[in-house]
Amino acid sequence: MGQTVTTIVDVAQGATKVYRKSRRHNVLGNLFGFYIPATIIAVVMAFPLLWMLALSLRTEADVFIFPPRLVTLPVMWENFIEIWRDPRMQIGLEFWNTFVYATVRSVLQVLLSSMAAFVLARYEFRGRNTIFILVLATTMIPHEVMLLPLYILIKHVPLAGGNDLYGAGGTGWLDTFPGLILPGVVSGYSIFFLRQFFLTLPKEIDEAARLDGASEFGIYWRIALPLSIPALTTLGVFSFQFAWSDFMWPLIITSSDHIKTLQLGLALLSTIDGTQWSLLLAGAVVSSLPLIAIFVLLQRFIVTGINLGVGK
Repeated sequence: MGQTVTTIVDVAQGATKVYRKSRRHNVLGNLFGFYIPATIIAVVMAFPLLWMLALSLRTEADVFIFPPRLVTLPVMWENFIEIWRDPRMQIGLEFWNTFVYATVRSVLQVLLSSMAAFVLARYEFRGRNTIFILVLATTMIPHEVMLLPLYILIKHVPLAGGNDLYGAGGTGWLDTFPGLILPGVVSGYSIFFLRQFFLTLPKEIDEAARLDGASEFGIYWRIALPLSIPALTTLGVFSFQFAWSDFMWPLIITSSDHIKTLQLGLALLSTIDGTQWSLLLAGAVVSSLPLIAIFVLLQRFIVTGINLGVGK
């Protein structure tokens, strides 16, 4: 009996040692395999933002101080006041213009792209795959290649900006919000992204809705869209971020101060006479705050949407 008890104790002690060793290996594996590399990557990614903030709080003479220092004195909080008072840019108006441009473009892109993606994902019809391949092919065209054709199309919109029925004689939608917003309301990537998500929804849901008397638009509006909130939110954030940071298209399409966006206003701080780096970076910090806030508030939906959107 005593020998049996001793054997059981030895086995238990051996199992405990194996468990502790396995647990120690798991802890070390997680530490060196994930947490330390993730921390290093996070620091590397966050450092440019911290450096931008540090430079925005300096005098112009301290921007290029050597050796570089993260914190210098005095701390120039006045730069964030001066950026709102600078006569070269109307940052309040430009902030509003950028908000309208990014918001309207994002909402329309999510709405229209979701319609196209729903049809390509949920319905069987001749040429569906061909249409999808053509849509997907548009994602391979560089955005810069499309700027000149889009400019010509916007300039020759019929019956707009003094144009006649044939789109000649005026300026069309140049230097207007429709010309600024509408060319970006649909993209091949957004259709592809939402289509992949709609493919993950069981088609039995559509069939049950039809049996209950739902129309095809009702299935899209009342069933598919509510189930797609994570994917729609993710696409909306990506679209908003791109529009908010867009510089090239607003530069080409706008010429009046009343419609300029924030990125164009910041560019006015860099002239042939020089660049006020501390003031420019203070404006860049102000410009980045909405994007950071949106990501922090919606990161749960973004992660879920990305995972589900590429799941099939």
